[in-house]
Amino acid sequence: MELIQGSDRSKWTVHSNHSITCFTKGEIEIITDNYNTILGRGAFGEVYKGVLEDQSKVAVKRFICNVKQNFAKELAVHREINHRNVVRLIGYCVEENAVMMVTEYIANGNLSEALHHDNSPIPLDVRLRISIECAEALAYMHSHMYTHVIHGDIKPANILLDGKFHAKLTDFGISRLVNTDKTLYTENVVGSIGYMDPLFARDGLLTSKSDVYSFGVVLLELIARKRAITVVDNVNIVSAFTNALARGTRGAGEMFDAEIANKNTMKIVQGVAKIAGECLIMEREKRPEMIDVVERLRVLRKALHQHQGQHRVDLFSWVRKSKPVPPAAVTVRTKFLPSGLCRQFSLAEMKAATNNFNWSLLVGQGAFGPVFRGKIDGRKTEVAIKRRDPNSMHGEDEFHTEIEMSSKILHHNVMPLVGYCYEMGEMILVYSYMAHGCLRDHLYRTKKPPLTWNRRLEICIGAARGLHCLHASQVIYRNLKTTDILLDKEWVAKVTDLALCKTGPSTNEMTRVMGSGGILDPEYVATGRLTEKSDVYSFGGVLLEVLCARSVLDLTLPKEQVVLVDWALQCKTEGKLSEIVDPYLKGSIDQRSLETFVGIAERCLASEGIHRPAMGDVLLDLELALRAQGTFQGRKSPVL
Repeated sequence: MELIQGSDRSKWTVHSNHSITCFTKGEIEIITDNYNTILGRGAFGEVYKGVLEDQSKVAVKRFICNVKQNFAKELAVHREINHRNVVRLIGYCVEENAVMMVTEYIANGNLSEALHHDNSPIPLDVRLRISIECAEALAYMHSHMYTHVIHGDIKPANILLDGKFHAKLTDFGISRLVNTDKTLYTENVVGSIGYMDPLFARDGLLTSKSDVYSFGVVLLELIARKRAITVVDNVNIVSAFTNALARGTRGAGEMFDAEIANKNTMKIVQGVAKIAGECLIMEREKRPEMIDVVERLRVLRKALHQHQGQHRVDLFSWVRKSKPVPPAAVTVRTKFLPSGLCRQFSLAEMKAATNNFNWSLLVGQGAFGPVFRGKIDGRKTEVAIKRRDPNSMHGEDEFHTEIEMSSKILHHNVMPLVGYCYEMGEMILVYSYMAHGCLRDHLYRTKKPPLTWNRRLEICIGAARGLHCLHASQVIYRNLKTTDILLDKEWVAKVTDLALCKTGPSTNEMTRVMGSGGILDPEYVATGRLTEKSDVYSFGGVLLEVLCARSVLDLTLPKEQVVLVDWALQCKTEGKLSEIVDPYLKGSIDQRSLETFVGIAERCLASEGIHRPAMGDVLLDLELALRAQGTFQGRKSPVL
């Protein structure tokens, strides 16, 4: 299936082997009675209830941002799936400021609401049936489709319950079509807190076993009736569960929902727990295939029926009233920024500064959009001009955050914002021009000369000072990378791109994981708790990139070397640091400086935040490493 834009760029044609309807914006307004009844709201946009001409009910998913590229991917994946336990796609609409998807209406909400927002009992038989139906859909997607599908975001909120409380998978926004090897690598990982496969977050390798892990978490929620981000004995519930299972299925018994776990059903619940535990194994090859999971769950449900004398529970003992879901509380940002934050440019000034955004002046490309080299103030001042791409997932919220943060946090090692332009739908940010570009461009994938060890240490110290300043201001950076550290003409490091920063004390309010594979804090992935120590973990990955002059993920290397963090720490443990250090540096690093530097990185990369140092301590140790290197000149000292 492919989506092809027509000549007017507002009409798209769907080419596939199946027929779905292309609705106009006017038809959608009629179907939804001008968007009268809202069913839900999320980061993507809003969902409305609608009625077709034949009186059948539908759900209309209306995307907030006009992101046609991502919409096309979701539509392409969803349309390929034809299974009774997957929400049926009916049609779509792609017009200017009207990007929508129309699916069948599912009456009884989602599994997360059933488990955690309603105190009514849910019989074990119903829980087993829901798990089997989800497993059947995944088995079909993984093994029976011509082009296999990895869902990528299996969680109770994406499992809907129809009028007879049968399960249907939904939300294919980050799903992927894959060939028969069922494997995808990506540097940018996206998923949901508590459900994302930690192995995927670590190495960027997305396989069908990533869905298996997420399904294991869903099974745990079904038998424990506790959220995936619940903390038990100071650890995430998934970790507590797998630790308990290591002592046998009886060890996990205290975590089971008392409503379904009694002396008559305990063996069946333990059987489900065993399957969940196997899905959660931290080795992909040892996780089961969904086809096998389906059969084992069917056996358990059959055993339950036999034990109950063929008594079957067909419906929940409760029925939720069909009523519109009230709009979620959201913060609506004003489109006007407070005056005086920084300089405001006109669109005409921006076009003049970049020769109408001439591509010959392009110096970079980021998640927000392209970056142009420009000149302002009568072409006397050189600046970097970042223009939002219409297809960027970064919208007004990120734009406002970047302006507010960059204007208020003034530090030698934080990128200064010169000003912005917000006119005629354009969102443009203007920064001081950084003559030496980003740190990564001096480490690998470049023709530029290598940096000396002293210069690398000075850059790391500058970045640490910038991050320390943010933390002192109660700002969490999130997902620091070598591309986020820019270098001015004097090689001073500047932390840039504050659009995704979080302000205030540590928070666990987020549900979506977004970041770079290889340097995502595993504690954040598991619990959703974003803290300053999450930044410290990412900084540890940056330190290793600086030392080794390679990416945190390099798919061209042997399997055991793909993930830099794992490879480097293994080499340190085995006393083989020389195998990972940038060959250019060999013979020029003081041994004490190296050992201090690697020790810092190792502490930053501790699996638990409580064991990681604060950025102030990281800064002090980096300065020690620099002093040790400084005394190296002119004396005989052990060197690498």
